[in-house]
Amino acid sequence: WFARGLGFERDMVKLLREDALKPRAERRFLGDFDNPRLETQVGVRKPGSGLRYADVLVIEEGGVGGHPRRVETFSFKSRELTLLEEGTLRRLVIEDAREALQKYGGRLDIRRDSLQRSFGAADEVAVQRVRLVYEGGALKPTKVDNLDAVVTTAEEAVPGVEVLFQ
Repeated sequence: WFARGLGFERDMVKLLREDALKPRAERRFLGDFDNPRLETQVGVRKPGSGLRYADVLVIEEGGVGGHPRRVETFSFKSRELTLLEEGTLRRLVIEDAREALQKYGGRLDIRRDSLQRSFGAADEVAVQRVRLVYEGGALKPTKVDNLDAVVTTAEEAVPGVEVLFQ
């Protein structure tokens, strides 16, 4: 499973890099950015949670007229979900969304030197959105009639997290 998860992460990073090259109006994931910069496996710290590594950190590159830079994080999950009933899946997705927000949302202290310089004197940066992306295909739930309802319930339960099934 570990190798499968790394493969999914690699595929998603490739997809995000391709998305970043498209005109803004055509982007699927990064449409809120003018000039997205993608960084992988970025060390981030929050009070009380220790050092964690975000799968992908997306930062608005270049000047933004005195406004804080837009920052989003992506967390990828490769899990066998095919046999889960809707209630169990809903609980799992909400739990994963809470964990992703707790680790990669809110205010983060970015530990990569090259990125710290991008934010000047700011000790912490505000993350506008956390994206929790599950691997689809053969791992996608098959016993759930309304996957959109599960996603909506999780997003309402954990504001600031967007849940996607690839």
